[in-house]
Amino acid sequence: MSASDFRLFDGFRIALDEGSLVLRRLSRGHTASLIRFNAGLSSETKRLFSPHAYDPRTVADYARRSEDGVDLSYVAEDEAGEVVAYFFLWEVRSEAPLLGIGVADAYQNRGLGKELMRVLIESAKRLGRRGIDLTTMPDNERAFRLYLKCGFRYVGDVPNLTGDGRQVTERRLFLPLVEGTLPPQRDFGPPDQVDH
Repeated sequence: MSASDFRLFDGFRIALDEGSLVLRRLSRGHTASLIRFNAGLSSETKRLFSPHAYDPRTVADYARRSEDGVDLSYVAEDEAGEVVAYFFLWEVRSEAPLLGIGVADAYQNRGLGKELMRVLIESAKRLGRRGIDLTTMPDNERAFRLYLKCGFRYVGDVPNLTGDGRQVTERRLFLPLVEGTLPPQRDFGPPDQVDH
């Protein structure tokens, strides 16, 4: 698989009720803007979306993973070039990558999460993956309902290590992209802290 195979939706535009967003493949050039994105999230959104630490070194490491094709990570930028969403398929070369989506508070409840889900699911299909795995906090009902509407199946509760170091129990969901595919055995948490 070449680096161009992972460009997929780079530069794709998503129309919103006011303006549009452009999707960009995460690169080290996004380090400062991704740190600002996280800093601007409410404490509740940070509690629900904490995939990894947001210090410059960690963010640059995840950007490098994206550039190297280990992960398929994107940001959605507003017309001013600011990151308003961060979404990814970690371990994208595995049979069932891990999906994550974080949306800035001002852009929540506008259908953006559903559009970003569509991009990630289509990316996994185009890359020939057999399924997609994810976890979500038990009280994140809005996300849980969205995942179910997108075809994910609730698998059970699993321990997860969040990016800020909390050990939590989350709901695990799985989307089989190939009939008969079962969720893989794995540990959950930031890829730099657990082996997938």
